[in-house]
Parts: sequence; structure tokens; C-alpha cells
Amino acid sequence: MQDLQAEVTSGLLQFPDVTLQALGEDGKGPDSVLCGKFCGGRNTLAWLARGPQLEVVNSVTGEHLSEYRFSGGDQVLPTVRAVKEFSWQKRTGLLVGLEEAEGSVLCLYDLGVSRVVKAVVLPGRVTAIEAISCYTGPCVSTQHLHQSLRWLFGVAAVATDDGHVLLVDLCLDGLSGSQSEVEASDLEVFFSIPAEVPERRATGTREGRHLSFQLQAPSGPAVSTLCYIRRTNQLVVGFSDGYLSLWNMKTLKREHHAQLVGGRIPVYAVTFQEPENDPRNCCYLWAVQSAQESGGDIVSFHLLQLAFGDRKRLASGQVLYEGLESCNECYSLDLTGGIVPLRGQIRNTKLLSCQTIEKFCHHDGSEESVNEVISPETSVSVFSWQVNTYGQGTPSTFLCVFDINRWYHAQMPDSLRAEEFLHDCPYFALWSLDAVTSVTSPTLILDVVVQERSLSRGVPPSHPPPEEFFHPGTYSFDGTCLLSSGVVHMTCTGFQKETLKLLKKSGPSIIKAIPETYNRCLVAGLLSPRLSDVPPSSLSQEEQFEAILSAAVRTGCLAFLTGCIKHWASEEQPSSAANLRFVLAWTWNKVICTKDELDQTCAPLFDGSCNFVDPQTLRSLQQCQLLLTNLGRVLDCFLTEARELTEQGFANLRKKQVVTSLVSLYVQVVTWFCRSSLLPEGLDDDMPLARPFYNYPLLQSYYTGHRQQLGRLSRGKWDSHCLMIDGMVSQLGEQAEKLWRRDEGGTGKYPPASLHALLDLYLLDSIEESDKHAITIYLLLDIMHSSPNRTDASIDSFRTAFAIPWGLVKLIQGFWLLDHKDYENSLALLFHSATMRPVSWQHWRVLECLMCQGEHRQALRYIQMMKPPMSSSSEVRFSLRVLLSNRCVVEAWDLLHRHSTELNMEELLKHLYEICQEVGLMEDLLKLPFTVTEQEHLEKFLQTDADVQSHELLLAHRLQRASYNPALQLNQSLQVRLMNDRDPRLRERAVARNSPLDRCGKILPRVQRKLAGERAKPCHVPSPVIREVSRPTPLLTVTNKANAANVHTRATFISKVLSKIEEVCIGKKQKAHVSQRDSPGATEPAVRAHRLPDAELPDAVVGTPVAKLGGRWHTREGTQNLLADTESLSTREDTQSGEKVELLDTPRRRARRIPHARPHKRDTGEQTPAQPNEEPTTPRAAVRTGRRGRKRRSILEESAGEEAFSQGPGGSPLLLEDINPAGREETSRTLRERTPRTRSREAAVHQKLSAEENESFLFSPPLTKQTKKFEAGKADHPVQLTDLDPDLSSQIVFSLPLLRSRRKNLSSISQTLKEPELPAKEEEEDTKSVGKQKLERGRTAKSNPKKASKTTRKEGPRSPPPVEIKFISPFASPVDGTKSKQKETAGAAERTL
Repeated sequence: MQDLQAEVTSGLLQFPDVTLQALGEDGKGPDSVLCGKFCGGRNTLAWLARGPQLEVVNSVTGEHLSEYRFSGGDQVLPTVRAVKEFSWQKRTGLLVGLEEAEGSVLCLYDLGVSRVVKAVVLPGRVTAIEAISCYTGPCVSTQHLHQSLRWLFGVAAVATDDGHVLLVDLCLDGLSGSQSEVEASDLEVFFSIPAEVPERRATGTREGRHLSFQLQAPSGPAVSTLCYIRRTNQLVVGFSDGYLSLWNMKTLKREHHAQLVGGRIPVYAVTFQEPENDPRNCCYLWAVQSAQESGGDIVSFHLLQLAFGDRKRLASGQVLYEGLESCNECYSLDLTGGIVPLRGQIRNTKLLSCQTIEKFCHHDGSEESVNEVISPETSVSVFSWQVNTYGQGTPSTFLCVFDINRWYHAQMPDSLRAEEFLHDCPYFALWSLDAVTSVTSPTLILDVVVQERSLSRGVPPSHPPPEEFFHPGTYSFDGTCLLSSGVVHMTCTGFQKETLKLLKKSGPSIIKAIPETYNRCLVAGLLSPRLSDVPPSSLSQEEQFEAILSAAVRTGCLAFLTGCIKHWASEEQPSSAANLRFVLAWTWNKVICTKDELDQTCAPLFDGSCNFVDPQTLRSLQQCQLLLTNLGRVLDCFLTEARELTEQGFANLRKKQVVTSLVSLYVQVVTWFCRSSLLPEGLDDDMPLARPFYNYPLLQSYYTGHRQQLGRLSRGKWDSHCLMIDGMVSQLGEQAEKLWRRDEGGTGKYPPASLHALLDLYLLDSIEESDKHAITIYLLLDIMHSSPNRTDASIDSFRTAFAIPWGLVKLIQGFWLLDHKDYENSLALLFHSATMRPVSWQHWRVLECLMCQGEHRQALRYIQMMKPPMSSSSEVRFSLRVLLSNRCVVEAWDLLHRHSTELNMEELLKHLYEICQEVGLMEDLLKLPFTVTEQEHLEKFLQTDADVQSHELLLAHRLQRASYNPALQLNQSLQVRLMNDRDPRLRERAVARNSPLDRCGKILPRVQRKLAGERAKPCHVPSPVIREVSRPTPLLTVTNKANAANVHTRATFISKVLSKIEEVCIGKKQKAHVSQRDSPGATEPAVRAHRLPDAELPDAVVGTPVAKLGGRWHTREGTQNLLADTESLSTREDTQSGEKVELLDTPRRRARRIPHARPHKRDTGEQTPAQPNEEPTTPRAAVRTGRRGRKRRSILEESAGEEAFSQGPGGSPLLLEDINPAGREETSRTLRERTPRTRSREAAVHQKLSAEENESFLFSPPLTKQTKKFEAGKADHPVQLTDLDPDLSSQIVFSLPLLRSRRKNLSSISQTLKEPELPAKEEEEDTKSVGKQKLERGRTAKSNPKKASKTTRKEGPRSPPPVEIKFISPFASPVDGTKSKQKETAGAAERTL
């Protein structure tokens, strides 16, 4: 094996200037030798001392941590002779031995406070210090010590230059304050162990003394080194004359004392080393002899074998060897014997460091493995030294590693063979540190330490690995060198890594040096073991190149392969294309071979042929996984660098890459299951297993029962397959279902029949990797919670191994809790901010699962918190059901409006109505505002339902919307259905339903009530009878001349009607004048011209109650002004009396002022609202009631009737012909739409005034109010109509608008007049109405009346909100009057006329 070289990785990290200055102050004295060492263990500390100065630095960065300058008596400074690291009670410090003029002092230095906390005087000159125990008093950790030592609080071994060895009590229980080295405590030495140690210690503590037991009396030779070995419970004492003693700390007796083979050379250092599984209970002790303190050039290593009678494990976990039987030197190595090739003769050799690094195998945690006495799997000793040769200014530094297990394998030789160098030894590995020396020169190296955690071997090329793989030269590690000015970090790589570096550097040029590269890889142990015995000359160059490629893939040297591929792909050479084809074919064949090897390894894991996984199987799985991963990266490089590939070639290459990645992931998951003790899969259910296992029958029973329960709970409304795991499996596709049906007992659903079926999911390319992991996590949750010792460590381990986001794990845990009916914790996890947000189908699956199991409140909570997106009508319908199940009608109504379109409006409305009817929320729904479309769908829904309750709800809805006529029709149809039903409850409901409808029916005209009743009756259409008759024979035909008859045209009819109207008006006018003159004390009240504001006279909505509250017109006031509103059709101007009558504006219509002696002038439309303080001067009580009052009102009504038609020019009555002189065609067309009156108003009023005089008419919408303006100073008397019969409301008939006329002189004013007609005795004269006259406001007199009627019938986007049904206006027209109804009413009126 060739020489190995260390590499510098950090350069020189210098100490701070304060440290360098402190160490340089005492550099001139004879005892001012700079010394320093790294602290053992895992403490990243190093100390340096020169004279009385102590410096502590960080061994990684060189940072200054602590410093102290010791003081002495008589102004003589002490010298630091020995330092040892010491930790106690979570504190870190140093045991420092100081040499003074008259003796020595042992100090305990606390790094935390940078001062001495304990000091005790020692006899003689201290040479070595070793910590025995850091525990305070008797405890489990001190049970291996002598009983007298257990009473001490901290024990340290101290040696002097006269061979005196003492065990000193550190009194760690008395660290209440600081104690300087100047005020050191006295030491009380016991030459034999006293019986009353606790009492003696208590007495000494009170007097300020420390107890000490003499282990070895002064013998003459100085003690050069001390080392306490915990595993053997022995204190090793090395002397300056080459002797070595072993003292048992349990008995405080010396078990061995002998001189080493090296003779009277001081024992400079010792280190302990334990082999792997030695059946003879042997362990080893390295003793290094060196004369470097005296300037000698001898350094030799001696390996002592310690054989014990027993090896056991203590309660604290420590391994203890007991009963030393023999101690023999079994190996020796002289560094000056030419074992290292040097350029000159050795002048001086100096040992720098020695340490032992051990690594123990990880046990599986079982009871047997816990109680088992384990030994280190790896045990190496590291030595470093410097060699000065003549003629060389810079010393040579070396580092060697001794592997005791390889020494065992080499048959335990006692020394190197003749002419064998150290770097050729199979159990030694040698590195040169010349690169470090070149950086640090001329500064000398004080110490070298190897980081224990960095020690590692290379990747084995195969299983089992070749013999060369276990050579110490395969180790790689990091180290640090301590210098007087700083620290330097280095790395030492093994021969394998050196060879791989060479491969990486060579790249494509390796084609020219394949044989040399092959030989180097063979020596480094990188090739397959089967090639170890094959001569390289018997292999072709292609076979050697394939072996080199295999070595690169096994060791992860992918830079070599990718570099070759990129270089050959960029070259346009024929040889490059051939090389690419060769590498691609080799890569795919390697994938196939690795897959075959994997199948053979995994077969016992699933067929039940094994019950545990041996380490060899795990290593094989790891090797397969590593190979497949690296091969997949090579194929990725081919895909990236491929340039001139056909489409088919690129597709094939892509398939190969996908297959390789799938198999790599599969073997990675299988390896994790093996490490978690879930594999192998036991087929014997009766065999008890201490580890968690997959209990398929238990899980299958649970999920089958759960699905059956959900099927019963769904009741056809919900999807019974609403488990979250079922949804997750369904998302995998049909391939997963077929896969889970493959094994015996498989159902295609969760849980799978075996772990084999589960893991085979990872071989499907149609499934995302995250979905595969999600199913596995769900199954792991089932396994962990079905085992007696439940733990979530496996879940965390799986997440870490595959880099699964923590949010996905929380999401799956939430789904698992939901499927196991832990709703609160499930929603808490799903609502957590760290949880991955569910996708759309998961939202609705969660809601369906909650709703199916009756958790309506939780479903509403989920919708409010998560706000799932709604992209389809089904999702909107589901949200509506959730909201309505929680009686959130308003929220559901708002949701429907936000997500409804023209296409799905009918569907959503029907769904909402059905749910409301199902859960009993129709009454709450009917209180909401409806648009026209929504109202139509609601009526359609309620009408098509056969349930009586639905029709009653429709009835209530129509009454709320003032649709009285349809309500009466519906009630009549219900009455017809009731005739065939004998259920007494239905009859009671019918009685309760008829009561309010009868009251509503009284306020409607009789014709409308009759029509409602007739339409509700079933229409019996006789079935057609088809008779076959013979062909008729024509008879003799005689033509008779028709009798001449008078032809009555419509124009003639209208002319007669107008003549009759003129006669009636003239007669009324004359009678009114006579009545006013003959009435005693009758005065004409003054009429004030003003209009009411819109706030007082709102628009009368058809079908809404008129009686309003607060600031509105009351019903009585509206009734009092009814007659004037109906009959005031024009204004009249009296030239003789000078009075002026004006028709004022209302919210529905406006009248014009026609001043005297002025031509027809257009109204400006200005409205002056009445002031609040304007009130009539004549009190309301002035209007009389009773017969006399009614007579007076009759006279007023007659006057009002005469004023209904305005006077024309010259005082003549203004007839309809005069209003529209443009032509009789327009006049006749207008008059055809009007029904004439057959009776005078005077007769009708006198006929009905005889009943119930004291009752007033309570229903009337405010329309138009007429007042008269008299001379100044006279009171205003409003025209009133009171004490009418309330039954009159049921006899007043209103028909739809018939008469629409235009007035020439009022072209800019739009009026709407309603004139009620009082009924006559005969029924055929019952329907007589004046109708409504509507003119559009702001238009001219020639505007189209049809457009005006259409405008008034146009509905808004929403119907008015529901109102409480108390009073129904008798003058409201039927709801939603249509043209057909208008035509029917007009036809009936014409027939009557």
C-alpha cells in the first residue's frame, strides 16, 4: 500500500494576542517550558501553561476561554507541572498541580468563574494527577470503589517525584466560596485505611483539613504517569525506571508490578484498548516508553494483555472486568528501528499523543440486548510522533492507527516481520503529516487529537466486502494539531478515498490508463471480492473498465461517471458515441442485476420463512438501495446531456429512469420497515411477538364494521363510503385496487391483506410519492395504536427518513382521528396552522363523514373555519344542506345567491326548498325576500308536492305577498280535496285555515271571489266520441234572402253613451245648486290649496296593508278623503263667486291648477310639502254623523259629482269629446275601454246609508285629496266620509284598468284615478267600475297609454319583504293582474252594459 498523506483543511488559527502575550512573559526561566494538551472526552478544550500562567482555549476555533496566573508565598511564583481535566456537578474545571519552593499544591480550577475553588498542600514535587471519582458521597456510581473511598466527596490520585502515590479527598461538598492557592488547606495522610472514615472526615472538615490515603509509599523512582482505567477499575502507575504497576481500586491492593521490555526508560503514557468479543475476557494496555524528557531518542510501544476471570455489566451500564489473572507483554514496536523510511539518520524522536477510539454497535433495545455485555465494534489506537533527522531542518511528523481486531485477524504477531515497513502492515496504517508541518514550521506541534465521531470506513464494494476493505488504511478521520501559537485542522483519508480522488481527476482520460487504474482499485479493496483471486491479465480491457465503473457506482464517485458522459456527449467523435452506448448499456444491465439481487433478499421477509432480520440482510438492502440511487443519477445525466436522440429513444431512456427511481424508493421503504422491526412479516398468528406487528384481522374487522355502521347511518342521503382512508385509496386509481385484490383475503379496500401489498404501491408509477407516503403513515398509525406499547416514534422516524413535510403528517393524523370518531382532536389538527391545507375532495369528504355520523355542528364549524372552495353545483348543494341542518337559513340563502347562475338556479332552489321542507324551515324561509324567479320556483315546488302542508305553506306565502285571489283559489282546491278525506285532523286544520281566508275574502270584490271559486273547481272535459257515419247525401238547397236589420256600429254606441253621460251630469249640476241654496245655515268651507309630502302619502303597494304606524296616514283619514279622491277629475273655475277650486298632488297623481281667465297653462310640477304646523281651523267634530250628517254628505257628494267633469268654454260642461278634439277615432278608441255607469252615485249612496250608522269604513289607500279655498279668515273644512257600513267593503267591486283617456289641457300631468262603484240590488248590475286612469308623469298628452300600463305592471328585481297579515285593502287590485284577467273583466262589463 502506498503512503498516505494528511491534508490541511483550515490553516493556522492563531490564539488571541492576550493569550500569546501571557504565555510569552515567563519564557526566559529554566523552568519556563511551554506545554499543552487537548482535554479528553467531548470537551472542545485545550490548555497551555508556561511557568505560573495557565491559558484555556477552544480547540476548534482557538478562541480564548479562561486564564489564570497562580501566586506563591515569599514572592516566589509556582510552576504548573501537571494538568488534568475534571468535571463535577455539571461544572467543568481542571486539576492543576503546582510546584513551589517548599512543596506542591493541588488546585481545583473552575473554568466557569476562572478561579481556584479548592487548594490543598501536597508533600514532595508533584509529577502526575489523575481523577478517580467526581461523585459526592456513596452512590450507585461509586459502588465499584473501596468503601473508604465512597465516603469521600471527589477523589484524585496524586503522584510525586519520590514515588509517593496518594488518594486525596477533594471535599466537593464544601465549595461554598473560593479558596486561593495561597491559602491552601492542610492534608491529613492515613498510611492505612481507618475504620471510622466518616467521623475522621467530619473532624478534618471542621478543622480545614483534607483526608488522604496513601496508596504507595515513597519508593525512590519518580512516578512518570498515572492513568485510571474504569473498565478494569485499575489505577496504572508508570515509573521513570520502566516499571508498571496496576492497583485495584476496589481492594486498594496492587495486582501487578513489572518492568517493561524496554528497560529503564520512563513510562511516558498509557492507553487502554478492548477487542471485539474476546471469549477469554482479555483486554489490552498500551504503554509507551520515551526518554524525550531527558533528550533521548528512544520511543517504543508495548502492548500488554490483561486476562480477567469475569466480565460483567453494572447497573449503571458500565462494563467491568474483574479478577486479573495475568498481565503479559504480547507486542512491541520500536519507532527507531527503521520501520519508517526516512531520508537521514534519526537524531531525536518525540511522542506527541496517544489515544484510543472505540465505537459500539447499536443494540435493538430488547431485554436481551440491554443486559448483554457488549464490546466495541471498532477499536483503534492512534499514535503520533515527531522525528528529527540529521541534515533536515524541519522534523517529520507521523500518525499511525493500530486496529486490534485486524491484529487478531493477523494471528496476533508479537512484532513486525523482517523487512516489513509500517505502511505495509495489515493492522497498521501510517499517514504523513508533512503538509501540516509545512504550515506550522518553525512552530512545534504540542499535541495531536483525532475527532472520534469523524472516524469512518469507506463504502464496502460488495457483501461480504473484500479483505482489503478492512485494512486500517481504509479509515478516514479528521484531526487537530495544537501549536504554541494556534491550532490547525487536518483530514486523513484512506487509500480508497485517495483512489477515488484519482478517478475523479482522471475523468475521460482513464480510457488510456485502464490497467493501472484497475490495479490501484484492486489494492484499495474497491473491486468485487470475486476479482481478488483473478489475475488482471486474464481480464479484457472492457471487463476491467466495467469493474472500475462498478467501483465508482458503489462508492458514490458519480463525478467520474457524469464527467465522462458530459465530455463524450459534447465531443463529435465516433469513439465518444461508442463509449456512451457502452456506459448506457452497462448502467441498465446493472439495474437489472441489482433488482434480481433485491428480490432474493426480500423474499424471506414476506413468505414467513424468517422471524428476524440479520445484519447481513440489512447491509444487502442498503447496498441495493445505494446502487439503485446512484444508477438513477447516471440515467438522469444521460437524459440531461442527450442531444441527438429519436423520440422513441428518449421515451425508452425516460422509462428506464422512472423504473430505477421506483425500485430505489421501494428498497428504501423496505429497509426502514426492517429497521423498525415491522418486517419480516409473521404468518403465524398464534405466535406472540414482543415487537409491533401488522394485525390484519383486527384492522379488517374494525373497518368492515365501521363501513356497515356508516351504511346504516347514511339512510340513502349520504355516501356510506365516506371514510377518509377510502377516499385516499380511491385517489390512487384502479391499479391500487387490483393490487390489493391480488393476495389471498384481499378486498381491494383498506386495509391491505399484507405489508407486501402495501409496499408494492411504491412500484406503481401512476401514483404520486406523497400519496404513497400518506397511505403508509395512516397504516403506521393503525399499527402503533393496535399494539400494547403505543408510541409515535415510528411516525417521526418515517417522516425524517423520507423528508416528509410535517404538515402532511398532521393532515393524515387528523384524517385518522376522524375515521376513529375523535372529532374534536381531529378538527383541532386540521385547523392547525402547521397542517397542510386539504385539497378540494378532502374538504367534502370530511364534511360528508361528519354529516353522515350526525355531527352537524362540527360540519358547520369546519365550513366556517376552512371555507372550502365551491366549484360545482353539487358542492353548493352540500354546503346548503350543512347550513340548513344547523338552521342557518339566512346564511344558506346568501350562499345560494352568491353561487347561483342562470343554468343552476332552478336546481339549487329546488334543492334548498326540499331541505327546508325536510328539516321544517319553510316558515323561516318564507320570511325572506324573494325575486320573481325564486317566487315562481317556490310556488311550483309547493304546488307539485302532494302533501297538504306544502299547499298550506303556499297559501300562507300568497297571503303574505297579498296574492289574495290565487290564495282563495288554492284554498278552494284544498276544500275540494278535503271532501274525500275523513281524517279529523285535516278537517280541524281546514277550519283554522278558512277563518283568516274568509276575512280576507270579504275585502275582495265578489266577482274575484267567485272567479277564484270557479277556477278551483275541477274542469270536467267530456271525452270525445268518434262516430263513423256514411258519406252524407246532398239535399235540395233553397236560398232565402235575409231580412234587413239595423246595423249598430261601435261609433253609434259610443255617441249614445256620451249623450247619456251629458244629460246625467247636467241634471246633477242643477240639483246640487238647488240643494246648496235650500240648506239652512250651510256655508261653503274654504279650500286651502296645498299638497302633502311624499312621506305622509306613500305609494300604495298592491296587496300590502294600508294601516301604517308612526307618521303615516291612518285608515280613517284615507277613508274620509276617498270620495274626493275618486270624483275629483278636474278643476272648476267660478267667475261669479270668484272661488278657485284646485286639484292637488298625491304620491300617485298630480292635478293642475287652472286659474280664472287664463288659457290652458302647463303645470310646472313643483310640489310644496305641507308644513307641520298647518292644521285645519275647523275642528273635525264639525262634521255631523247620523241621518242629518249623512244627508249633508250626500249633498256634498252630489256637488262633487257635478264637479267630476270640468266646464268647457263659456261655462258649458266639458265632455270627453271636448277633451280630445283631435278626432273621433281616438275618442272612440278610448271610450271602448271604459265601462259606463248605469246608476247615479246619489241613489247608490242613499241606498247603503241605512245600515250601521256609527261604523266608519277602515280600508282605503290615500289617493287624492280635494280642498276648497275660500276667502281669507274662513276656516277650512276637510271633506270627510264616516260611519259607513263595514260590510260595504265586501260589496265594492274593482275591475282592472279599463278607461284610459287623455286631456288636452293637462298633457304634462299624469293622473291615476280610482272610482269605486256602489253595488245595486240586481246581480247582473253588480260589476260596474270606472277603472283607473293612468298617464305617465312628465310626458305629453299624446303619450301611448299602453306603454304606461306596461310600466305600471313591471316588477322590480325583488318582491317586498313579508309583512304581517292584519288588514287588507279593499281597493287593492288582484295580485299580478294579467292581460287575460283584464280582458275577462272588460268583457263581462260590456255584456252587462
